[in-house]
Amino acid sequence: MKLFLRLEHFKTLVSPLSAFFTGTAFTCCAYALLTSFLSLTLAQHQVSTSIAGLVLAMYYVGYVLAAESAFHIINKVGHIRAFSSYISVFSALALGHYFSYNPLIWGVLRLLEGYCLGSAMMCLESWLNTRANNTNRGTLMSLYMITTYLGSSLGQLMLNIPTSSGVTIYIIVSVIFSLALVPVSLTALPAPDISVYQSMSLKRLYKVSPEGFIGCIVSGVFVGVFYILGPMYCTYKGLSTELTSIFMFCGVLGGMTAQLPLGKLSDMMDRRFVMMWICCGLFFIAPWVNFLLDNEKFVLALSAFALGCGTFSLYPICVSHVNDKIADTERVRASGLLILLQSLGMIFGPILVSACIEWFGAICFVLAYSIFGGGFVIFVFHFITFRPNVHYLRVTPTHPLPATLTHVFHEVTKKVSLIDKAKSLLQNKKH
Repeated sequence: MKLFLRLEHFKTLVSPLSAFFTGTAFTCCAYALLTSFLSLTLAQHQVSTSIAGLVLAMYYVGYVLAAESAFHIINKVGHIRAFSSYISVFSALALGHYFSYNPLIWGVLRLLEGYCLGSAMMCLESWLNTRANNTNRGTLMSLYMITTYLGSSLGQLMLNIPTSSGVTIYIIVSVIFSLALVPVSLTALPAPDISVYQSMSLKRLYKVSPEGFIGCIVSGVFVGVFYILGPMYCTYKGLSTELTSIFMFCGVLGGMTAQLPLGKLSDMMDRRFVMMWICCGLFFIAPWVNFLLDNEKFVLALSAFALGCGTFSLYPICVSHVNDKIADTERVRASGLLILLQSLGMIFGPILVSACIEWFGAICFVLAYSIFGGGFVIFVFHFITFRPNVHYLRVTPTHPLPATLTHVFHEVTKKVSLIDKAKSLLQNKKH
């Protein structure tokens, strides 16, 4: 019975957001397919590694610019219109790659694409946090992250679609982006109120939640190091291409698997403890990965799975903790700043760690998890010790259900009122 009630509660929580999650999945699917295909295309055209890396990295520059400026447009026109506009532009930019293979033009396109997707993610994350409350935010953010990973995985599978000139892939990407607009545009879920909004600085964000602030940077380091340096680390360890793919796949799978349990756990207690336990786990697990990583597939998969559990689960907990402590009017700007902080970690983390790998060897890959994870544990423990009581602004009264009165709602209320009248008439007759 308890299991049935939990499933019903979960269904009630998630079903109103089904259109939201569908749009997110389509968006991530198209983005992942385009990014991987562009990387392969640059290699096929024998573009130098340094130039190709610079072209693809322009996406992150656009992402950072979006985090700093897109909130103006979102707060001016609303989440649905802004999301639709950004994804429509991205759909057109994706087709632009077909008309020229000039790396300079591709760099400009990647910059604009990063800006569009960063802005679209701001719309989605701020919208989701507005509809969530302090008792279910961790769960909903975890489901959001699972949706993004599932969409990205499906995008990778589409690389196998045969295409001679590449135009087929570009068209498919454009079509998927167009489909992403449909569920979000037609959703019954009301968009956040944009009539009143407040700005927020990095200084204020740190003051509100220093743990969430630093946690997003550390999360960016973890994710960036895993995605960018993971294949390089496996190569240095002498693993084959097959084993490298297993390592990367199991790492992402571990992150997806850990999202929901850790998200639900963070809803039941102080989220700072969950952040600390995640990094504490990485502190102890990462060094063992270096010693256990060999040609035994099961041990390899298990090591990568454990590493991925911590790598990909820290960010949604940090975001949830920050949003527990701010008002709805601050969420758009806060979402942009949190994305900015993670992006900075994803940019500078791999640069620093790759330099250490070059100087001191491949073991620096796993030591990065222990050093950054251990440092964050000390940081959070300090605040838990000297600031034990978390000052939550309020428990957001909103619930992820349509706030406007629908036709169905009116019909239900009519039936309920008729039943109440019938009961009162029967009671009067008895008396």
